Amino acid sequence: ALPIWTRPFADLALCHFMRRRLKLPSMLLSDLFEDFDVQPVILRQMPRGGWSTPVADIVMLLKLAVCTQPKRLLEIGSYRGYTALYLAQHVAPDAKIVTVDRYPQHGEAYRNTSFASKIERRVGEITSAMFSGDKPASYDFIFIDADHSYAGVKRDTELVLPLVSEKGLVVWHDYANWGFFDDKNGVPEYLGELSQKLPLAHVFGSDLAVYSPAWSAGEAKERFMKATR
Repeated sequence: ALPIWTRPFADLALCHFMRRRLKLPSMLLSDLFEDFDVQPVILRQMPRGGWSTPVADIVMLLKLAVCTQPKRLLEIGSYRGYTALYLAQHVAPDAKIVTVDRYPQHGEAYRNTSFASKIERRVGEITSAMFSGDKPASYDFIFIDADHSYAGVKRDTELVLPLVSEKGLVVWHDYANWGFFDDKNGVPEYLGELSQKLPLAHVFGSDLAVYSPAWSAGEAKERFMKATR
């Protein structure tokens, strides 16, 4: 039998006493983007499935996309495809979204819709071969929401970090205090380590964490420092 602390209810209870896992500074996106609060987000379809991204996190993600208007987006871990569909509905008509997922049957949300032409599906294991045709710094917006184990999120992040553009964004989901004892969520631990090298922050009011290469220098760095202060 598995140890009791690996069971979901036990993990949640025990994680309650480990709040210091979440070490990233928090920031309000309205402090980073002047028009953040006034940008509209419309959800025409509600996400389905137990593993779908919560609506509050979807709204934050979409507002980030609306404020930055990326032209090339990458989603690591697409599942039913609702997040990809929402992104397609909120970016420019000529924007392109690449989704990466392990299972061919996924992507039901946008299949047979008018937005399917904006989405390129890549099916298979997440390896360097999956991105062999992508040039460095070729994506303006990267959303990582696949394997949440420490090893999984570390692998995915290291594969895609070279692909983010100079002013682009990398967003991680499930920066949250669960899954420590059952080894299902190592996002807080990995991002805590990564923040020693890169400017990362937790998005206040969500389970998202975000990074931009632009925050390492100049005016963008000053804005980031002020927002996280």
